[in-house]
Amino acid sequence: MPLLELLLSAIVDALAYSSMIYMAALGLVIIFGLMDVFNLSHGAFFGLGAYIFVTVFYATNNFLLSILVTALIGAAVGLATERLIIRPVYGQPLAQLLVTMGLMTLLFTLIQLVWPTGLWFPETESFIVSGYVEIASVRVRVYKFFLMVVGFTLFALMSITLSKTMFGVKLRAGTESRELARVFGVNIDRLFSLGFMLGSLLAFLGGALVAPLTHATVELPVHFSLLAFAIPVVGGMKSYTGAFYASLLVGFVDRFVAYFAPWLTFAVDLFVMIAVLLLKPEGLFGR
Repeated sequence: MPLLELLLSAIVDALAYSSMIYMAALGLVIIFGLMDVFNLSHGAFFGLGAYIFVTVFYATNNFLLSILVTALIGAAVGLATERLIIRPVYGQPLAQLLVTMGLMTLLFTLIQLVWPTGLWFPETESFIVSGYVEIASVRVRVYKFFLMVVGFTLFALMSITLSKTMFGVKLRAGTESRELARVFGVNIDRLFSLGFMLGSLLAFLGGALVAPLTHATVELPVHFSLLAFAIPVVGGMKSYTGAFYASLLVGFVDRFVAYFAPWLTFAVDLFVMIAVLLLKPEGLFGR
């Protein structure tokens, strides 16, 4: 493949990839930024979302319904996790790491038991964003453009939500200072439940949207969880805007290295994280 075509293909892949990473990482940033909980099971939520989505699609042959069911299950799992597992250990960082690590292990084991051979996504006629377009002699899947639209739309919606809605004001207030939020009458327990539900829902949806591009195996959530955890480190642990730009940076680095030197992908991803930690420990957009 000529260099120009290879570059174009890598750019399209990087934009689509960044959108998927952003969705998973945004959920992580919401949970950590609001609740100071580093949810190690977030990657398992991502993988579980992929498997549930493909399973529902096999059963219904309906893309939108599969997305909806996955989102609802993600919200329910998030609510149950916050109420039953996270709430008893608020303010206990070590206990939070232990219980979320235990949940991660449990979910990975569940995935291997229920789907031991993995799942391929069946691209049928009912898949509403199937097919290819040709750009400068490069065939690109329409679905990748769909992912770009989803990613940029999510960023726009998040920006509007944070600046224009009461929930956004409460979310920012809770992120900045729980005590101040309580003074202004914010129900912190309810806000935490909603925040964890939203973060978990985004992880499940991220897994659902990546499923049509790859074979759902147990390695899928491991790889994407590493990337998702890299985003808060690079962009800033409590920066919603930073999550977007860090996703673009990590997505482009990951995909370009994968195209030209795939054996170095993981090492370069780690190098980017370490470099940011050394040069700006609070993240590029952190304070």
